[in-house]
Amino acid sequence: MSGTPSTRLGRQARLQSQTLKMLRKERRMTAAEVASSMGVALRTYQDFEAGRGDLDLAKVRLFAAATRTDAAAITLGLLFEDADIARQTMDNKIPTTFWISLREFRAEAGEQLNTVPPALFLEGFRRVYEEVRAFLRKRADSTDNWLERAIAKTYRSSKDDDDQDA
Repeated sequence: MSGTPSTRLGRQARLQSQTLKMLRKERRMTAAEVASSMGVALRTYQDFEAGRGDLDLAKVRLFAAATRTDAAAITLGLLFEDADIARQTMDNKIPTTFWISLREFRAEAGEQLNTVPPALFLEGFRRVYEEVRAFLRKRADSTDNWLERAIAKTYRSSKDDDDQDA
């Protein structure tokens, strides 16, 4: 195993700090505003945002509520060293959505869940991702088409006005 525990914890603290600052700034909030929304002292928040002290999941949840972001995405970002997951899903909250659906399914499947092969879930996720890709392509196409039509109409309207003036 490479690195010492303190090295890994230091890396985690830096990533926590980077992630929280990035999300706070994306929401255009000051540290004082976030601290107030979390119900903690400004200094407590500043220490949390700086990554000082142990990782506190209760504070992660308070931060997510205060900034309208996704606590599950923040945690996943720290676990897998990928701060962008928290930013990319802060509005649609995909990780929390997944957790809620898994929790509902666990309630139904119970202990049988452990017998489901991971490949079945992987194939299902891939089908869902393909549907999302199709949605994104369609959305991009419709946006591009709208813009092209709007520009053509705008230019045509300007030309038509000029023709009428002549």
